[in-house]
Amino acid sequence: MRHVFARSLLLGVGVCLAQPSWASETRIWVSDSAADFSAGEARGVSVRGDGTLALSRGLQAVAGIGEAAIYAAVEQTGGVLYLGTGDAGKILRVSNGRAETAATLPEKEVTALAIGPDGALYAGASPGGRVYRIAGGKADVYYESGARYVWSLAFSGATLYVGTGLPGEIHRVVAPGKGERIYASPDPHVKTLFRDARGRLWAGTAGSGLVLRLEGSGAFSTVYDSSKSEISSIAQTADGRVWAAAVSAESSAGAGEPISAPVALPTARPRGNAREDDEGKEKPEVSVSVSSVRVAPSHPSGKGTYSSEVLVFPDEEPPRTVWSSSEELVFSLQPGAGGEVLAGTGPNGKLYRISNGSWSLDRTLDEKQIAVLSGSAIATNGSCAVYRLSDGPRTGEYVSPVKDTGRTSRFGAFRWQGEAPEGAGVEFAFRSGESQVPDATWSAWSAWTSGARAAKVDAPSGRFLQWKARLSTDGKAAPFVRRVEAAYRNRNTAPDIESLTAMAPAEVLARSSTGGSNVFETQAPDERGIFTGLEEAKTEGAPRKLLRKGFRTLTWKASDRDGDPLVYELRVHPAGSDHWILLRRDLRETFYSFDTTALPDGDYVFRLIASDADSNPDDPKTATRDSSLVTIDNTPPVIRRLTASGPSLRFEAADAASPILEAQYSVDAREWMHLEPEDGLSDSPRETYAIPLDGIRHGAYVLVRVTDAARNVAAASFIAP
Repeated sequence: MRHVFARSLLLGVGVCLAQPSWASETRIWVSDSAADFSAGEARGVSVRGDGTLALSRGLQAVAGIGEAAIYAAVEQTGGVLYLGTGDAGKILRVSNGRAETAATLPEKEVTALAIGPDGALYAGASPGGRVYRIAGGKADVYYESGARYVWSLAFSGATLYVGTGLPGEIHRVVAPGKGERIYASPDPHVKTLFRDARGRLWAGTAGSGLVLRLEGSGAFSTVYDSSKSEISSIAQTADGRVWAAAVSAESSAGAGEPISAPVALPTARPRGNAREDDEGKEKPEVSVSVSSVRVAPSHPSGKGTYSSEVLVFPDEEPPRTVWSSSEELVFSLQPGAGGEVLAGTGPNGKLYRISNGSWSLDRTLDEKQIAVLSGSAIATNGSCAVYRLSDGPRTGEYVSPVKDTGRTSRFGAFRWQGEAPEGAGVEFAFRSGESQVPDATWSAWSAWTSGARAAKVDAPSGRFLQWKARLSTDGKAAPFVRRVEAAYRNRNTAPDIESLTAMAPAEVLARSSTGGSNVFETQAPDERGIFTGLEEAKTEGAPRKLLRKGFRTLTWKASDRDGDPLVYELRVHPAGSDHWILLRRDLRETFYSFDTTALPDGDYVFRLIASDADSNPDDPKTATRDSSLVTIDNTPPVIRRLTASGPSLRFEAADAASPILEAQYSVDAREWMHLEPEDGLSDSPRETYAIPLDGIRHGAYVLVRVTDAARNVAAASFIAP
């Protein structure tokens, strides 16, 4: 046996790194667990509990199945299989891969089957509630339940137990025509009966989802009250544990039939061997048998329409849920190897292998509804079919779930780990597209690539990726896949600049590591007078807003969908000019403060360029955003005295570019006093103010300070009259 560990194709990775138009970060899609693989579809391939893909036993389709629905199956010693069908009341006998009619009952549906200790076949028929005994090709009425449906049959020795619907009852039959009702359920249906290895009778109801057990006293007790509406199946594994499946649906059949019961639909009949269309071309017609599950359509309208859970009943312990789904119905349980149970589900045609501590996908069938499991047989509805498990040479395929890479990506190296011994094969194929659900816009599946060597994902660039594996064996070798990896890289996208704004004049931002050495903050005056000092900024972690005359600060918000770090460049041009002047490059912060005194007064436009070049040196992407007009004004206002008559001293403040923001005065170097303009609001480039002279001595030193909106300050002095 040779071990295969497919390695990354270095050439493929190198191509990815050198190819332009793609981000530099490579991601790996890894599938290496039962949960990962169980999200896909397995046809002839099973997902083991240890998280590996392996070939399942082969499936051989049984010929001669043309019925509308399959309700029940039972396998006799020797491998002969009997099927209860509708809507013609037929019981089919399957032997040597073919089906033939074993009996036809007067009722339309054969809804329950059991093999008696006498070797005869017993069948429950609906509607009508009769039980038949079939022996030697002859069907005789064995018991009349009086109910509308017979859903289940179970033998305990020579005693036959019958579960009915409408009403929901359990009958005990000890001889032909001799039986009695031993339990009347408040639910309308007793859907399933099961006798365990200890001789105990278990029952599951439809309506409120009860699991019942017949105790030694002869009375039934409730051992589990499910939150689901129906117990669809009960089974026992080789380790002695009893299992039950509980199901529920929002749109159910009500009291008419259990939600897991198939509904027989009319069978389409051929009108002839062929017909001609308008163009004269012959088109064959075929006989189509159609059936469907009452709920669990092939394409559900939304999640949460139906749900299931599988429970285990350990001795002397409460039942425990070991598997659940909000998207599937469990129709049938069947003991598997050891302590595992197989669960047949719909509407996705998945067969699960469930143990006490884990679960995995055993296989996926195209018929979408695995309705009945019995021995080595699997029966489906939705499209009626019966398969028998077999060994020998076979091939199986596994199709992965769709991988969403986030956006259009380039695909690179592919590698897998597992075994492909002599006589076995492992191959892979790939496809990609831009829609979440594969459709006609996706690429076709690539040619099969042998898994015995390193490979590259053979699929064009796309947002979504899918791979599939084909495993084959000569009947002796056992290939398996343990781990699969597919490399991809998202296409590099340009950064996004959300905003670019200019802060107010003289406002700057500084971090603790840079602000202390060259940015100073003017402190407010105190009671000692108008003379203020400069103090070094205090150390702080986040940027602080400070004031520095002649400076302007630009701030911006930018992001990169790839998560790439961004580097910025600032440019400027005067309004009316097309010539851009470099202001600063290689900025890493999202703000920049600069000295405007080198620029003449006027209006300017600033441009921010964001680049992800650090992470994408081969193909950097940039984004650009221009600011609105920013006025640079470094010229202080002009102050001139007007008159000093009466009770006030009047003066005028004028500015060429900015409104007057504030005016203050001080007498003999005492504290500053606020002045309001004569028109009541400081909002114009020219304002007139009046200083009240009441209380000011003759000859006092009056100092005036005026600030414009650009924070330019002008000062003048007067002698009080």
